[in-house]
Amino acid sequence: MRYQTAPRPANAEYIGNPHAPRPVLEGDMQQAIALPLPRGARVGAYHEPVQIGSDEALARRAARGDEGAFEELVVRHQDKLYTLALRVTLSEADAYDCVQEGLIAAWRALPRFRGDARFSTWMYRIVVRKAYDSIDRRRRTPEPVEELHAVAPEAQPEARLDLIAALERLEPDFRVVAVACDILGMSMEQAGAMLELPTGTVKSRLHRARGQLAQSLEPDRTG
Repeated sequence: MRYQTAPRPANAEYIGNPHAPRPVLEGDMQQAIALPLPRGARVGAYHEPVQIGSDEALARRAARGDEGAFEELVVRHQDKLYTLALRVTLSEADAYDCVQEGLIAAWRALPRFRGDARFSTWMYRIVVRKAYDSIDRRRRTPEPVEELHAVAPEAQPEARLDLIAALERLEPDFRVVAVACDILGMSMEQAGAMLELPTGTVKSRLHRARGQLAQSLEPDRTG
């Protein structure tokens, strides 16, 4: 399968080299991986219909080259993957890149997916690694970058900005645990599997992250 460079969204800020190509699968898989996936298209609209099954069953089919099965996995997980990347990187452009690059990496690595962890855990782990890579690149970038601002109309702008500012004060190792457990609703065991950390370490980091978030948000609530 060949690869080509895909254009970025016109309104996305780019962190890093603006001329660096981003590989995206050609043809129908490009449509499946490009974010957001067309909401109006039924699953399997690009190929033969996909029977609904577990993530792991679909992953096995995708590993054998079933692109429709992979499209269904994208539909199921793209929103949470984007939320995870967005809250960890605090950058819309970086989050978009992390998810798209993560999906590409997952498609390439599917033949090596052993099934010893849930597919969602495996997929989130890939995107978290991309998010850490993005944060590292940003730290090495001397130019100032424009990061995340409140954009979702369903949330109250002031509260959203407060949460974003509070998350930004956390170190990435603590922020990712808070995002996983308190925003995505993962258990500490699930977060540990995603991050390849003992549950006790996740518990300790989550406790510290919650304490720092409370300190950041409490003055605004009581003032």
